[in-house]
Amino acid sequence: MVLVKLGKRLIGDGQPCFVVLELGATHTGLESAKQLVKAAADAGADAVKFQMIDSNRLMGERHIDVEYKSVKGMTKETMYGALKRRELKPNEWRELKAFCDELKIMFFSSATFPEEVDFLRELQSVAVKVNKGDMNHPYLIDYIAKTGLPVMLDAREKFEELERAVEICEENGNRNIIIMHCPSGYPAKHAGVHLNAIPIIKRVYDYPVGFADHSEGGAMNFAAIALGANLIEKTITLDKRTDAVEHIMSLEPSEMAPFIAQLRAVEQALGTPRIIFSSRVNEDARRSIAAKKDIKKGKAITIDDLDFRRPGAYLPPNTYTEVITKRTKRDIKEGQFIRLGDLES
Repeated sequence: MVLVKLGKRLIGDGQPCFVVLELGATHTGLESAKQLVKAAADAGADAVKFQMIDSNRLMGERHIDVEYKSVKGMTKETMYGALKRRELKPNEWRELKAFCDELKIMFFSSATFPEEVDFLRELQSVAVKVNKGDMNHPYLIDYIAKTGLPVMLDAREKFEELERAVEICEENGNRNIIIMHCPSGYPAKHAGVHLNAIPIIKRVYDYPVGFADHSEGGAMNFAAIALGANLIEKTITLDKRTDAVEHIMSLEPSEMAPFIAQLRAVEQALGTPRIIFSSRVNEDARRSIAAKKDIKKGKAITIDDLDFRRPGAYLPPNTYTEVITKRTKRDIKEGQFIRLGDLES
């Protein structure tokens, strides 16, 4: 597998899972963004992710709705409105990136126009993510790939578009690719998460695969790690009761550190499959061959003479066929463990 470097970290098999906390959709301006960055850094996240948006330019039609679940139930608003509130001015982006640097947490973002890609290069973003809706936008993908920056590709688009996006990056000599499996929905229904896609993507591509979670809680992320995800992206919020898209499925500050600790616990628990080639049973739990009753010297031992008792410090049970029919060289009392020296050759 190709190892992709983000900052000083390598992403891929054999490396610790890279944890990204996403606040691009849930901040409402510079100050709330800073609060979320601080919470993510305090929780031990590797990076924070944003969404660079110019809603006036992006939305050619502004009446399109996005439906989502909030504490009030299923609701909807215009996509334009949902995008508009997460916009930041260039100086605010610069201040936010400096704040991330101060807290030693990596910064990256999605981009929707070439000018935003250029700006992300200026900010020294560690990567650029291609949105799901731009996976059939070869000009933009080509522009991003030419920067040499790591590229995150959203695998929600059909295979042909994902394959073409990978080819575009490779044709530009950019193999710093991370493919993101991401379920749809705000939040995603469990039946729509399709975690089994993760190992399939890893078989097809020699690149790290991430999981961008859109479900409530943390369970899907723990399963994703078990299935081989190299990167986890989870949305965060200051208050999941906020009546806006993506908040209800996000982690609040108090949940972030326990979430990352659980990710690390699952990662550690995966261990190595080679454990099956070594024993994990201690001698005290094993048994040894013992006399079930008094056995006289010279008697040919039968199975009825044998018992199997703990600990396993003497002849193991799997050698009992080597013991029966042999004659004893001494009297053996009931309960005594039998040794090879007690038996005639």
